[in-house]
Order: sequence, then structure tokens, then C-alpha cells
Amino acid sequence: MEDLGDHGILWTQFILAAALARSAVAARGLDPAAAEVSFSFADTHAGCGCIPRPRGLGTVLELRDSFTGTAFHDAVAVSPAGREGHPGSWVLAARVLEQTGVAVEIDVNDIDTAQISRAQANREGGWVRFWSHDWFRFLRARVAMPRRPDFVFIDPPPDDPRGPGYAIDAAILLETLAIPYMITYPALGAQSAIDQIGRLGLELFLEEGGQGVVLGGGAETVVLDVLGDLGRLAPLLGGRFAPRLPRPPAADDYCI
Repeated sequence: MEDLGDHGILWTQFILAAALARSAVAARGLDPAAAEVSFSFADTHAGCGCIPRPRGLGTVLELRDSFTGTAFHDAVAVSPAGREGHPGSWVLAARVLEQTGVAVEIDVNDIDTAQISRAQANREGGWVRFWSHDWFRFLRARVAMPRRPDFVFIDPPPDDPRGPGYAIDAAILLETLAIPYMITYPALGAQSAIDQIGRLGLELFLEEGGQGVVLGGGAETVVLDVLGDLGRLAPLLGGRFAPRLPRPPAADDYCI
């Protein structure tokens, strides 16, 4: 569900692209002799897969050469399926994964059935399965299947009446199952959730608020790779980058 501000969307997608590229390359390395390696991506709040072009995208693309990582830039080089607009999270994920050479499998979930109907027309490649469930029920059903996802993206809506508790529960579940994941959150007032998850938050602070991302379950290995690029990206989006550390004692064993 792409209900963030434009700069928050770019922040989230840049990190998602980098984390997926690293995870897919690692998956391929597990069995070098395999003729084909499949990679399964699950998006809990997927939306229709095509969103309006975010403000600030042009500047980020123009300065591509100043970034170390290229996964995001490569994935947004063209509009979705040749139409005007910008790829949503799961379309972006499919593009990144295809660029790494894995066979793409994607589970697209959104509780809004109208979004899912539109999403079916925006599939560009790979094998895609469409769901329309409460996001936590979808997640539990998906991880219970014999073939678990290789990466889960959780972008909970800010108006979810359940608050951050469900995202915390999801993070703990995915950590227990060693499934790489990425969760987005509003940067303000997030310390308690970060403490409970026990992972580093990557936050973009803007005048009107901010956007945070936490990686775990194995996906956090990309953090050192992206720190420099996030420092370059934040000013282009009119903000500043600040990592949020979990506070002791919750952080003692888990801080990265």
C-alpha cells in the first residue's frame, strides 16, 4: 500500500531494492550448480503496483553516478508496463529480482479487492499469486505453506487501529523463522517498537515527519552497504538520515 509521502516512498523503495538484490544474490550462491534458483517475495500491503511518479525522483535519477548501489535506479528506468507512472513495491521487487537472474515468485496481498483487480493488469513478469486478506492473517497463512517466502515486505498503513503491535509481532515471527523481512514505520514515536524488535532503524527525517525502515531475519546484512547511499539520498529528498538504535536492555543481544 503506497500511502506514504513521495519522499517516503523513494526512501522505502531505495532500501527495498538494495535489500532484495543482496538477498537474491545470496540465494543464488547457496546452490551454484542449480540450473534455476527461485526467489519468493511476499508483499503484505501491495496496492495495485502502479503509483503516480513521486516528486524528487528526477533528481535522484539524474545523480545515479553518485550512488554505489544501482538496483533502485535500474528498476525504475521505465514506467510500469509502458504506462505513465511509477512501479509500486511489488512491481519494483519483481524487476530487481529479475535483474539478479532468479526465477521470480510473488505473493501480492491487499485487503482492498479493487486494488487487487487493478494489480492483476500490472503484472510484468514472473509467477504472481494474488490475495485479499487482513495482512497479518495473510502473513501467517503464507509462512505456513511448505515453500516459505524468501523475503517479506510489510508496509502497514499509518491509520491501522491496532497500532505498531502487529508489526512487532510479525518481526518476531519472521526472526524466529529466519525469513528476511523489511518493515516500514513513521519515524516519529518509533523508539518503543524499535526496542522490542531489536533492530536498527534507518530513518529519513523531514519537516513534516519522517519515514523509517527496519530490516531483519537476515536482510539486515545490507545495512552497511547502503549507509553511504542513504546519506547521499536524504538531502536529495529534502531531509536528513539518522539511524535509530535500540535502547538497552532490549538492544544488548540484537543491535546491529
